[in-house]
Amino acid sequence: MIHLTDKNTPLHEKLEIGLLLAIVGGFLDAYSFLCYGGVFANAQTGNMVLLGISLINGDYINFFHYLIPIIAFSVGILITEYLLKQLSGSFYIWVLITEIIILCIIAFSPDNTPQVVVTAAISFMCSIQIGSFRKICGAPYTSTMCTGNLRSAMELLFIAISNKDSHSLVKGLRYLTIILFFCIGATIGAVFVDWWGKISVLVCCLLFFVLLLLIIRDILYIKRRQQRLSNTINK
Repeated sequence: MIHLTDKNTPLHEKLEIGLLLAIVGGFLDAYSFLCYGGVFANAQTGNMVLLGISLINGDYINFFHYLIPIIAFSVGILITEYLLKQLSGSFYIWVLITEIIILCIIAFSPDNTPQVVVTAAISFMCSIQIGSFRKICGAPYTSTMCTGNLRSAMELLFIAISNKDSHSLVKGLRYLTIILFFCIGATIGAVFVDWWGKISVLVCCLLFFVLLLLIIRDILYIKRRQQRLSNTINK
């Protein structure tokens, strides 16, 4: 029987965590595109293409409209790298709390808030997510875009078929599952944006809150287990 997850994997690398993050990633891409001027706040490749087109066309307003989210994304990666070294075990808790706060501010921001401010905030938040949750069951992946995941999935499936390698098959299926849930998230995002408009992003806050509870539960479990081991050694 094929098992896509491993009980010994750290919680922040487990498949179920990756699936929830992929839903959020797809949701936010649909949300930012539909609500805020066709900007993809998660993956910056599209914004870079549109930035170049705007520059060639002399459309300098849209040029900065696409440039600012790219800068915000870059700054978010730098800050994440710094905090990863400073916060240690509590890092993932602070990441999720930060993401919840940012999305709540976006949900209840005034209607006249400039679009570029919101897309920059989402880009910053997504860069934190990418920089923090980098692996799924020990393998590198991204929860906010699919190109790299799709390449890895196809490479692993080719290896699995050509070499009859069940381990590569499992890893390839993990990537495909992440991609599927990203698409599900985008679909859900489009539906909720149609229903609720900009406050639909609170759905992502709920998912992040669930992730936060899971991370806290795992940290407490590890501490209790270490305490029991210490008590046993000291007896």
